[in-house]
Amino acid sequence: MGYTHIFSDLVKNMEAIAVIGGYPFLFLTVLLEGIPLIGTLVPGHVALIVAGFLIKVGVFNVWITLFIGITAALLGDYLGYFLGKKYGLSLIDKLKPFFFITNKHIAKTQELLANHTGKAMILGRLSPMTRALMPFLVGTNKTSDKQFWKFNIIGGCIWAVSSIILGFAFGAGYQAAAGFMGKFILVAIGAAIVIIWGYRFVNIRFHVFKKYELFMLILNLLALWVLAQIVQDAWSVQPVAAGSVISGTSLAGFDVSVNIFLATHVTPYIAYIADIISNIGGTIAVSWACIIITFFLSLKRKWRSAAIMLLSIGSSAFMVGILKEFFMRTRPENALQILTDPSFPSGHATMAAAFFVIVAYLAMPKIRSWVWRELTFVVCVLLIIAIGVSRLVLNVHWASDVMAGWALGIFCATASVLLVRYVGELFNRKVLE
Repeated sequence: MGYTHIFSDLVKNMEAIAVIGGYPFLFLTVLLEGIPLIGTLVPGHVALIVAGFLIKVGVFNVWITLFIGITAALLGDYLGYFLGKKYGLSLIDKLKPFFFITNKHIAKTQELLANHTGKAMILGRLSPMTRALMPFLVGTNKTSDKQFWKFNIIGGCIWAVSSIILGFAFGAGYQAAAGFMGKFILVAIGAAIVIIWGYRFVNIRFHVFKKYELFMLILNLLALWVLAQIVQDAWSVQPVAAGSVISGTSLAGFDVSVNIFLATHVTPYIAYIADIISNIGGTIAVSWACIIITFFLSLKRKWRSAAIMLLSIGSSAFMVGILKEFFMRTRPENALQILTDPSFPSGHATMAAAFFVIVAYLAMPKIRSWVWRELTFVVCVLLIIAIGVSRLVLNVHWASDVMAGWALGIFCATASVLLVRYVGELFNRKVLE
């Protein structure tokens, strides 16, 4: 894939980028979380916990992180307090529909504030519902600057330090578990828990997802698990073939076995057919098909369908570029085509899986005849398989490259469906309100 060189510098300097960009990002998110309206959208608390995690794994410096976290928390709350003192509740009343603030959030915050200002400012930080509103409402309550700063310093320091300690504890547990289970599998487990919780949280409150989208969730989690297993193995070893000698892990051994078998059994005619299939399902062809379909869906004002298609293919292409440059796996020496970009994962398999999963998702509900509906599903699955296998027949990929591509494409496609369905429904509700 020609565009993957774009990600080379990004991957090589990932830790430096995390440090250079991470500290300003941490400051900004923690600062903005104290401001009403905007603060409801900014994950400042999560950013502090992640910062604590990064301290434990050696990316962030503990003293710089503590200074930034505490300073940003204090200044953010002061900005919220200042706005409340100057503009009062009228500011929130005008803008709250656009920032997902409800009367319930305001009532909960005022209930805390009615008991005791100091206690409210400290305890209000502990709840996502009240954190962004508390400093503002303290300002509308005509609290003195001296009283505000006293409790702001106490609450801000406790909140920032405890959040960083929590992240640090997660980092310690992560390092212990990663040594036993593997880093990538552990990340996949964490991601799966977040995805399941998010799906359940959204559906309980908004009833967004249809029944058949539960299948998308299950497919998403299965793809994530398969991808994590293959990535963990790819991280451990590079498949090597020396004549008929196989070396590496069990998956690397499988890679070499498949490579040797195909090298000795593929005829020129089979290779010719594989080349045609590979070109039809190539990344350029899939990208153009995505652009054309997205364009026609947009003309028909089917914005969600267009967004799902575009996000699926775009995220798949992005992740392929990142993973290729991260692993830098060399291609088989007996490849029938000369390719210079890294081998893992297969871009053809990834893009084909993402594209045809979305095609099946968008097309099947519109087809009334169950025969044609099932046929559409079967054709999409066969095309995904055929395009991936064509890359193996040409010996330009190891088998695990293709399997990782399939898993990655399915994961990106199903995640795009769930994300767009939720965001689209959320904004529809806001418009109706």
